[in-house]
Amino acid sequence: MSHNYTDIASMEELRESGDYEKIASLLGDSWQGSSQSESDTVRRRLIAAELAGRNGRIDEMETALSPYLENVDSVPFAVAGRVLLTTALYHYRRNEPSEALRLATLAEAIATVRDDEFTKGEAVQLQGQALWSLERWEEAARCLELAVDTYAGGGRSYWLGVAYLCLGAVRNRMGAVEEARTTLERGIKILLKSHDDYNLAVGRVNVAVALNIIGEHETAHKYLLFAHETFEQLGHEQYTYLTLNSIAATLVWLKDYDRAETYVTRAIEMGAKARSTQIASTYEIKARVHLARREWENAHRALVTALEIAEQANSQSQKADARRTLGKYYISQERDEEAAAVLWEALEIAHDLRASLLELEIKALLAQAVCARNPAEACRLLSDVETSLGTRPLVELKRETQAARRRINALDQEQYFILTDAKIPLLADAKISLLKWLWARALHKARGNAREAASILDVTPTYIRKLTKVIPRDLLRPGKKRSKRK
Repeated sequence: MSHNYTDIASMEELRESGDYEKIASLLGDSWQGSSQSESDTVRRRLIAAELAGRNGRIDEMETALSPYLENVDSVPFAVAGRVLLTTALYHYRRNEPSEALRLATLAEAIATVRDDEFTKGEAVQLQGQALWSLERWEEAARCLELAVDTYAGGGRSYWLGVAYLCLGAVRNRMGAVEEARTTLERGIKILLKSHDDYNLAVGRVNVAVALNIIGEHETAHKYLLFAHETFEQLGHEQYTYLTLNSIAATLVWLKDYDRAETYVTRAIEMGAKARSTQIASTYEIKARVHLARREWENAHRALVTALEIAEQANSQSQKADARRTLGKYYISQERDEEAAAVLWEALEIAHDLRASLLELEIKALLAQAVCARNPAEACRLLSDVETSLGTRPLVELKRETQAARRRINALDQEQYFILTDAKIPLLADAKISLLKWLWARALHKARGNAREAASILDVTPTYIRKLTKVIPRDLLRPGKKRSKRK
């Protein structure tokens, strides 16, 4: 066994503990002058490429992989699966998820033929990550769940932790935030035993997303600041930018609008420099800052920019997010028809994405937008939200739901009458509620005169007295008003 082989084996073993800092200290640059087709050199180049990719240095990643990007056929079959996998990772880092998915699928096929469970698990995981980027979240979750099972069965604890982080992030996007939080915290707990500050920071960013949704903004803010410091130390521009985005959004929820605007400005500058595909989301957060300050023109201008960028990037999730916030803007301006139009578009996109939580939020906003013209539809939408919400600890969604309920309740009571299954479970309760509503309407018409109100309903005053006591057996057998004797 050669000395070089022992070195590369040691570095590959260190990969299993996530100690990439030590790997970097051992790697050196001898691989640059060695034969490109030798198995050991190939393996060294793959590690060099992986290190560069983790640090966001895509040019260096390309340099390490350059002999194989266009000529993978000359690679020894023993390492072909790993070469395809790392090449797929290169395309994933370059925001080319379709090519990453294709190559990761090929890598899995070769690993299966060679009975290489290590490469197979990582190839399946990368497929999940590529599908996540393609916003095919259900498929991504299935791949990542399979990767979790593969790693757990093979005793690869570090990679199990990484897979949990990816799976939790996908569950966040799908709206299963409680499950996402549990999954992410499980991944972080595993990775705390490793030496991988990079993935720990990624995990904290994703946990913060779940914490913000359930209303734990202070904790989310602490997680994000910690992650941001890590990414700055690593010099990772892409993740530094994404963390700035998340901090700005958190500060909006914390109502610290001045600091939020500062972070948004920094994020826009860094996002443009890093050529991020998520820049539309930064402008959407910028719009939220202006909405909170009631700076209507600035908010509208930021939302128009967000929509344009999202369309250019063809990002369905960013299209939906921008339309949702534009709907909020129109509602604040009492432009309900325009709000409803843009929110229906957002709802269709969210439905196609299977983003359940985003769907609920948009429905709550739609209920506000349509209630004046179509209160029955508004109540149907809100009933869907309230039924799905149940006892889930989704603070922000509950606030939007309460706003919709207040708007509906403020309508003229003669305009609508809707019973919800959640509020009125029994038919008897429904009949009681209906009769009480009819009495309230009649009393309003009669300007408070109870006898005249009873006459409007064609019932006896005695029946009304029983109605106010809410006795079902009497209420369900109303007596007709006696005709006056001539």
